[in-house]
Amino acid sequence: LSSNHPVSMAEKYAAADELYGKGSYTEAIAALGEDVSADALHRKARWTAELGDETEDSTKKVELYREAVDLALKSIAADDKNYATHKNAAIAKGKLLDHTGMNEKVQLTKDVKDHIETALKIEQTDSASWHVLGMWHKGVAALNWPTRMALSVIFGGMPEASNEKAIECLQQANECYANATSVVERAKVLYDMGRKKEAKEALEAALTMDSDLPVYRKAQDEARDWLQNKWW
Repeated sequence: LSSNHPVSMAEKYAAADELYGKGSYTEAIAALGEDVSADALHRKARWTAELGDETEDSTKKVELYREAVDLALKSIAADDKNYATHKNAAIAKGKLLDHTGMNEKVQLTKDVKDHIETALKIEQTDSASWHVLGMWHKGVAALNWPTRMALSVIFGGMPEASNEKAIECLQQANECYANATSVVERAKVLYDMGRKKEAKEALEAALTMDSDLPVYRKAQDEARDWLQNKWW
């Protein structure tokens, strides 16, 4: 852009989103500068969490996830009517909960459910929100009995979670916006349930889908790995 042309917020977000699409997380975050609007903060939260995914050092990984949670909560404070703020809070907390002790894990599990249900109340057709809800069902359904009992205390009863519900939510995510990530995660659940034919078909379909975002490319890499190395 010409130096005489003032950069609009939409142009700034588009430039940052383009960097994210290339997998340049740090540069994408930097492109948002000191912007503390909800739209900037929830993007920073999501991309910081994905930086955590790419980080090998376990201590740094947790630091990035906690930073992502903090950014997401600030985005909610800036605009709690913006569904993406709640969605990205759920994503950040969902990533963090696998790296915490029992008490925090239980609280984060409830937080993820609360955040993502709020996001879906605001925007019922957001693919990523349905994906997160599906992953919540998958994760809670797989928890051991002591953890589920701890969850029952904070939920006021045993939370309803199942692989069947996970499949339903992940399918809804793909119907809202066709994406390899939801298709691959749905395939994994199908495989674990013994529905291997459906799982294989889903993984093969994922390889034909768009790969314009890092998360889609990662999902397709997983699909190739599963097709090659799982027992079919």
